[in-house]
Amino acid sequence: MKRLYTTPVLMILISASTAALAVDCRVNGGPWQNGNPNLQVPVTVALSADRSRIFLEGARLECRFTYSGGPAWHADYWSSGSAAGTAWTPGPKFASESTGLRINGGFYNTPVPTGIGIVTVPNNGVFYPINVTPYILIRNYPANPFDVRIGDNLGLLRLTSSNNYDGTRPQLTVTYTAANNFTVSPSTCTINNNNPIEINFGDVHQRAIGTDPLTTSVSTNRRLTYSCPDGGINTPITITYKGTPTAFNNRLLTMSNPDVGTALVRAGSAVQVNGSFRTQITNSTGGDDVTFSLVRRAGSLPAAGSVSGSGVLVMGVP
Repeated sequence: MKRLYTTPVLMILISASTAALAVDCRVNGGPWQNGNPNLQVPVTVALSADRSRIFLEGARLECRFTYSGGPAWHADYWSSGSAAGTAWTPGPKFASESTGLRINGGFYNTPVPTGIGIVTVPNNGVFYPINVTPYILIRNYPANPFDVRIGDNLGLLRLTSSNNYDGTRPQLTVTYTAANNFTVSPSTCTINNNNPIEINFGDVHQRAIGTDPLTTSVSTNRRLTYSCPDGGINTPITITYKGTPTAFNNRLLTMSNPDVGTALVRAGSAVQVNGSFRTQITNSTGGDDVTFSLVRRAGSLPAAGSVSGSGVLVMGVP
């Protein structure tokens, strides 16, 4: 009888799978980041033309599909928010303000809902824009001005990518920082309806310019009016005389002639440059009579010629 002999065969089974590379994203044409991108971008802080919002503009955010292989019908779906938090968290200077996101032209105030669809990215290797812009809403009542400096942390954007081929949920975060210095009141309440206040002292002799803001003979009176668009607002406010003080007197605004400055006088006192006086809005209106006076440095005779300068009056709250 013949015997049946068997020869053992070692079989090594190797499982193979196609791995997803999650997503690629970049900002302003910078390097692509894969996985869970964590980006940072400087943006311009700018008031909208209708003065209803302050936009954080200039972040050109783009993402692409990076799946290794797979059919053409595979796609990623970007939406607002993530497991780490809400879609938009404003930075420290805007933490107490009403903010939001403009997504594909629609405005969503904070808290911005999670799951707002932004863009579908197909499996074609093309990069697609993520059309999201943060904003800060302007108030209809008095508020202190924002003073944004270059490099300030303005806020954090969070987005999530889902897809139609597996259960992964890559997350994108973008930190926004200030690319410019920016000072503006976050209120639609106005001084003189936002019209420029032009002070023209006319032609004066150098010797006629006094050395004291309260006694100089070169001065002109103006009426400041305050108004808010919503009725029934009753609140104390501050008016700040913003600008650069002269080297010889901090109550005087710097002019093109270093021996001359301009004072803002209210109720018998000169307001310090970058200082403020307190006043009132009643039933959404108010006003003050003030005097602007031209003052020279004591002991000097300013050079003849035209003199110019500029400052800003800013409404705030105590």
